[in-house]
Amino acid sequence: MSTLIPTLAFLNLNGGEMFFIMFLCLLMFGSKKLPELAKSLGQSMREFKKAANEVEDNFHAAVKEEDRKKAIQATPVATAPSPASGGPLDSVQSAGPVGTPEKL
Repeated sequence: MSTLIPTLAFLNLNGGEMFFIMFLCLLMFGSKKLPELAKSLGQSMREFKKAANEVEDNFHAAVKEEDRKKAIQATPVATAPSPASGGPLDSVQSAGPVGTPEKL
């Protein structure tokens, strides 16, 4: 099966109709201009696919970055126990500020 058939399947064109369209193009543009038109069409399609792939890559990169940010926010951060939580520093009393009140 040709790769052209699935691409043009929505047009419901058979071989005779495709030949007629190609013949009309040949009459309209001439045999010298037709290869140039085909080349420019191919280049345009290549540029379009390249731009579409860039947009898709940027979208996937943005999704991955957003997932990475969510994963970082979801991971718990290990913190030292506070004295009010019953940690090992409960028995230590605060000595208050060091120095004279003028320096505070």
